[in-house]
Amino acid sequence: MNVDDTPPNVTLVRAAIDAYNRRDVQALCGLMTEDVQLRPPVFALTGRAYLGHEGIPEWLRDVEESFASAWIEPVELQDVGDGVLALTRFHVEGNESRVTLGSELGLVCDVVGGRIATWQGFFNHAEAVRLAATLLARE
Repeated sequence: MNVDDTPPNVTLVRAAIDAYNRRDVQALCGLMTEDVQLRPPVFALTGRAYLGHEGIPEWLRDVEESFASAWIEPVELQDVGDGVLALTRFHVEGNESRVTLGSELGLVCDVVGGRIATWQGFFNHAEAVRLAATLLARE
């Protein structure tokens, strides 16, 4: 555990959220496995995931093209076995309207060897909680 008793996986995911908010590709590559699977909430609609370190800049570029600004605000991060359940708020500013909107964003991140192997986003907290509960039940 860290000095403040925060589980290492929670510290890892918090660092990845911070790197995402800065659009720091290099930091994200250091925090994620080389074959990371990034599935933002729209994955449920499009089936499109971003794969590996080469997918990270593509993912961030798509976010930048979709919104004038977008950032994740952590609300609660929980260690769930070999991963983390992150209940967050996703804030976006529209390209045209410049209106800022916030919505729930649930994340479930699987951690392998101290790095994020899967980053799966959900449009609401309840879906992320359900997946996290399923992962815990398997242990």
